[in-house]
Amino acid sequence: MDTKHGHEHEPPAGIHHETSDVNVRPLAWLGVGLALLIVISIVAMKGVFVFLDRQQARNDVAPSPMMTQRPQQPPEPRLQTTPVPNRKLIFEQENKRLTTYGWVDPKSGVVRIPVEQAMKRLAERGLPARNESSQPSAISGQQSATGSRAGFETKPNRGEAERR
Repeated sequence: MDTKHGHEHEPPAGIHHETSDVNVRPLAWLGVGLALLIVISIVAMKGVFVFLDRQQARNDVAPSPMMTQRPQQPPEPRLQTTPVPNRKLIFEQENKRLTTYGWVDPKSGVVRIPVEQAMKRLAERGLPARNESSQPSAISGQQSATGSRAGFETKPNRGEAERR
């Protein structure tokens, strides 16, 4: 019993695979032609680059002295070169101003207090209230007869009320 490919017998004489579908020789020449075309293109491009490099070397002129000098700084305001560290520094400075005591104007005795302290004082003393007896003046900021500014006066502090 013949065990080739599971067949028990040979194919009949005269029956073969189809040979007229693909002609291999033209396909092989096409592959060789494409390979040659690629090699020729690479060599031609290399030649073009060499030619352009030589032409540029011939046409190069020494830069003018103005181009070799370092440019001066542009006028203010300038763009930030390091915005993140600058932002952090500004945040730290603002946070320090909001959380510490300090002088705003030492000559006139104006000081700065922390925001938390200011909020506590505002809660204790309250907001400025309008006097019911005085009418606001036509000119903003004009002193009324009682001496309060534009009819506004603050409620006295608890300690001040006890002293009166």
